[in-house]
Amino acid sequence: MRVKVPRYLHLPVQILWFDLEDIAVLIVMYVIWMLMDKFALLPIFIVAFYLFHKLKVSKPRGFLRHILYEFGFMKLDGYPTLQVVRFDE
Repeated sequence: MRVKVPRYLHLPVQILWFDLEDIAVLIVMYVIWMLMDKFALLPIFIVAFYLFHKLKVSKPRGFLRHILYEFGFMKLDGYPTLQVVRFDE
């Protein structure tokens, strides 16, 4: 069986010059824009995406996922919750 091995294992998946986090933020903003049906939101979302991208460049890789874990939007399997004081493996 042949399996394709990626050239660089540590690099994130990119589409054009956007990471998956960037694309997810763009999709969420687009869905909100379509649901609210207000053309005036488009410039606000463009500026918000630009500011998010600037913030993302200044932070370590994966900071958005850590924020989602912190606020409970994502779950870490096999790890205790934030309220646990002592963790024995």
